[in-house]
Amino acid sequence: MNTKEMIFDTFKTQRARSLAREIDNYLYRESPYANYVEDYHDSRKDGARTDCIGYISKKGSYKFLSITTSRKHCVVLHLGKKLHTATSINMQHELDNLLKHRYQNSDNIKPTPGEAYIRLEWVDDLSKIIPFIDKAYSLRLEK
Repeated sequence: MNTKEMIFDTFKTQRARSLAREIDNYLYRESPYANYVEDYHDSRKDGARTDCIGYISKKGSYKFLSITTSRKHCVVLHLGKKLHTATSINMQHELDNLLKHRYQNSDNIKPTPGEAYIRLEWVDDLSKIIPFIDKAYSLRLEK
């Protein structure tokens, strides 16, 4: 079984590993919704973790963010296929412009509708991606 630390340690660069830990800390301790965040695998899978750390809101039932070893190690913002496919495409363009890299050029797997992706090795400061994380949280609660 993978632990959080094992997943953090699989990222390619020290900076990416550090950012993964910073995201986890932000979600549980610093975000405006910190009291509502829980570990998807702890709450829904009896602690059995596979290839990611999944974060859900106690107010909803779907992951809004994953720190994953799949897709060549990245952060996945789960916005929801049903309501936010177009929003996720727009968000991906915004992220690509902000990070000065096109995510799709780094991953030959077709993006999942309703998701946006962040390569942590392209992020120099967590504060740049916080608005996207916060938006993913709020959009995932929409019905």
